[in-house]
Amino acid sequence: MGSREAEALIKAGDIDIVDVREPNEWARGHIPGARLVPLAQLRADLDAAKLGEKVLFVCASGGRSMTAAKLADGRGIKDVISLDAGTSGWMAEGLPIVLPEAAAPAARANEGAAAPAEAAAAEDGDPELDAVVGQNVKELRTARGLTLDLLAGMSGVGRQALGQIEIGRTVPSVGTLWKIARAFDVPFSALLARPAPRATTLFRSATAKRLVSPDGRFSSRALYAPGDGGKVELYELFLAAHAREAAEAHAPGTRENLVVTAGRLQLDVGAESFELVKGDAIAFTADVPHAYINPGNEECWMNLVMTYQGAT
Repeated sequence: MGSREAEALIKAGDIDIVDVREPNEWARGHIPGARLVPLAQLRADLDAAKLGEKVLFVCASGGRSMTAAKLADGRGIKDVISLDAGTSGWMAEGLPIVLPEAAAPAARANEGAAAPAEAAAAEDGDPELDAVVGQNVKELRTARGLTLDLLAGMSGVGRQALGQIEIGRTVPSVGTLWKIARAFDVPFSALLARPAPRATTLFRSATAKRLVSPDGRFSSRALYAPGDGGKVELYELFLAAHAREAAEAHAPGTRENLVVTAGRLQLDVGAESFELVKGDAIAFTADVPHAYINPGNEECWMNLVMTYQGAT
């Protein structure tokens, strides 16, 4: 369910809003009327959460709330809803956020400089990467003669969030970048590319630029030089223990080749599910919704090759 639909449902009343993030995330702000029940706690003892007859689960970007919804549905609670884009999408729509008392003074001190949504998104940003993504988004939008409002409608990303991305105030999540790339009908790499001469490139792990999910439990690192992206792209992916990252359908014909280099992975592709361990590889067509899930207690690392239709 989208943020605006959820807002209307909350206003109608009689709904249990359960935030399944961690306490440190909750401390940065939560949806009005929500209560905190971390996903790990929910997994350990669902009955102790005393869920209502109608439940709206919320997390940072929609992955953990979907997992919580499945748990509740499996227990027989039929009126269960997951907030699609989580608190990130909620704030991007300009909807209200409640700050714990200890955090409120700091937020008030920053009024006029950055809205709570902008500040939260920018906390762990990489200024250099933010500027590159912002410039590329602005150039693509200008070249197509689009206003921010039109791009917002095409991509499903809020106008305010797009404005902050363009000025380099924040770098979007991986999921948001995919939405923008699809709206422009360009490869994902087009939003990350830096103009540079073709040359030997060394990718030092210590100085790697990563795109990190809002909850910090998923990251993606490009393993190709700025001018090399296009039809074929190479990434290193990371999933924290028990983390889930949902991906929307990519452009028709897009293929993913993935190899697990550490830990375990559950890969959901459409209605199918695959279990992989270290050394296992899989190739699939990624033009359907898919999700990367770490079912284990250890970190999961993967290398991913993305091939777009028409690659030679």
